[in-house]
Formats: sequence, structure tokens, C-alpha cells
Amino acid sequence: MIRHSWKRMLKLTRLTILILVGFVLLFWGIAVLPVFATGLNGDTTYTDGPNVCAKCHPNQFNQWLNHGHSRKLAGGAIVGTLDGKWGVTADARSMGIPLPDHDTDVYNWNNILMVIGSSKHWKTRYMDLNGFIITKGGKNQYNWETGTFSDYEKDTVKKFDCGPCHTSGYRKEGSFGVAGIVGDFAHINITCENEYCHGAGATHAASPSKANIIASPTAAAKCGGCHMRGSDPNVIPADAGFIRHQEQYQEFLQSPHKSFDCVTCHDQHVGRAKGIKVATGQSEICATCHSSQVSEYKDSKMQKAGVKCQDCHMGKAGKSAVKNGPYEGDVWSHLFRVNSAADYTMFSADGKTAKDALSLEFACFRCHADASKATFAAIGTTGTAYHTIGK
Repeated sequence: MIRHSWKRMLKLTRLTILILVGFVLLFWGIAVLPVFATGLNGDTTYTDGPNVCAKCHPNQFNQWLNHGHSRKLAGGAIVGTLDGKWGVTADARSMGIPLPDHDTDVYNWNNILMVIGSSKHWKTRYMDLNGFIITKGGKNQYNWETGTFSDYEKDTVKKFDCGPCHTSGYRKEGSFGVAGIVGDFAHINITCENEYCHGAGATHAASPSKANIIASPTAAAKCGGCHMRGSDPNVIPADAGFIRHQEQYQEFLQSPHKSFDCVTCHDQHVGRAKGIKVATGQSEICATCHSSQVSEYKDSKMQKAGVKCQDCHMGKAGKSAVKNGPYEGDVWSHLFRVNSAADYTMFSADGKTAKDALSLEFACFRCHADASKATFAAIGTTGTAYHTIGK
């Protein structure tokens, strides 16, 4: 009964919008589904979703389907109600995502509206039919790396206010039609038409031209629209001994690579480690700029042991879901620089911000947990000292 009431309410809300907009569209002669949000390309009307883009860009669309951007949200009870619109490309019900199960509440796909995070990396959280994040009783966050549930904001009232980075065409002042979801949006997930990607694309779909779309959204600041936390890009927020998750842009700006773009290393349509542009691996793309360091590292003790550049220079100082040790989170750092001083501390005195370099703990202790910081600091203060160990 609850589900049917919710479905009627949501359909009526969407129907009202569609009727009002329909008259405008008929006047314009454009057969698309808009939401009143403005893309950074100046267009204000969105297409029906990524399937429209796929007609001309099938390769990029297929890459996107396997990207975390297409799995920021996945449908539960909402699938079918929206009939595939608004970018709903993932059906959580058939993805092997476990459901929270408590003594007081038993959840099933009829009473979970959507899941937050369905790429099977890091974590998944759940929305009830009213759009609120399920928190009652705790054990409401599934951690993929450990296969366990943990508490997230246990027994609090938690709205879904994550739309700016989990949807496209987001408009805070709008209404999705359920009380727990803050704002409205054109598409669920980070689609082609996200404001920081290609922008609203109805005009482009009707008359394709590089002049009416963001053709090459390559600037690092565009990725930074979502891959930062807080309002200051020059501050790296931290908590409980780790950098908070999804702050790659803030780290990047404090790194030696700050003059690069994210796409220097990453293919934005593929994402994460699979999107590293050199097919043979992450260390090889480092070699395109750091040939002298690669040369001195060759045949060293660490190189023979299979240690890659990122293992030390991108130590897992960030935490999204779980920590795997006192100095190992689950998100690779983008600081790149390592400070090898024995007295260097990576975080501010209050622990709320991170500094501009990894400490030896995060660079070395993931593998050398039993060693002392003084032992590593004694190796030297230059990269060469560490790159040539055993030579």
C-alpha cells in the first residue's frame, strides 16, 4: 500500500512537470525531457538520458556503463516507475547487492527506493521509499572490500542531499517528489550531460555541433566540481587520521602535478585504475615524465619485489568506507610527494586538515608495518636514496 501511494505521488509530480514543459517543447519543436537547470554550456534543456548520446557515441556510452559515474545511484523500487528515464541504467535488484536486515526491520526491493553507490567499490547505502537514507538500527552501510555492514549515522534522520555529485542537471530548489530527496535533477547518476562534463545536450542532440556542447571537458577544475569536499580547493579536509574521501582535486592542487589535467593520466570515460591511459600499467605512465627516476629504480630491491610507483607515491591515505590498517585506507592519494623527515606529521594539530605531502607512514608502513619511522628516515632525504635501495 505504501509503495503504491508513493508511486502515485511521484508519477503525479512528474506528470505535472511534463505537462507544463510539454507546451513549451511543442512551441520549440524539441522532443526532449528538460529539467529547469542550466548547463555550463549555456543550454538549459536535457535529453531523455544517456541512451540519446549513445546513438552517435556508442563506444563512449559502453565505457560509461562500466564506469562508477553510471553507478552513483541504482534503482530499487523506482525501476519501472520511471520507465528507464532520468538516466536509470542500473537495476540494483539484479546486481547482487546485499540488503540490510535487522531484527526490527526487514528490507526488500519493494521498500528500498534506490541504493547510493552500486559500482561494488567502497560502499553502498540505501534509501527508503520516502527518499531518506536508512539509518534505523545501524548496520546500514555495506562495505564491499570487507563484505560487512557498518553503522552510518545510526538512528538519525538523514536526507539524501548528495544530488550535486550523484546526479546530473541538479537543482537544489526543485523537488523530486519525495520528502527525503533534496532538490531535483535531470538524470540520475553522472551522465554525459552533467554540468561538469558535456553539459545539457538537447540542442546538441537536435543539431550536433561542437559549438553547442562542451566538446572537450578536460580541465582538472571540471573534475574538481565533484572530486573535492567543502568550499576551499586549497584545503584538504581530514578526519580520524585519514584524508576524507573523494578529495582528489584538493590533493592534486597541493601536488607537484597541479599544472596537469586529470586526463593527462586518466581516460575520463573509463574511470579508476582501468582508465590509466598507458595500457601496461600505472608505473609506465609515470615513466613518460620521470624517465630518470625510472632508470635509477630499475633493478633495485623494491623494483624486483614488484613495488610500483603508486604503491609509495600514492599511498592509501584516503578513507571512504574502511581502513585496512592504521596507515592504510581505501582511496589512493593524489599528493604524490613524500616527505621523508622523521619529524614530519601529515595532519594538522587538530587532525582536521592534511598537509601537502605523504608521510613515511602512508608511503611505507602499508607493507613495512613492523618497521620504525626512524629506520626509513635514515635512508635519506632524496628520492634517489629510496629508488636505489639494494643497488
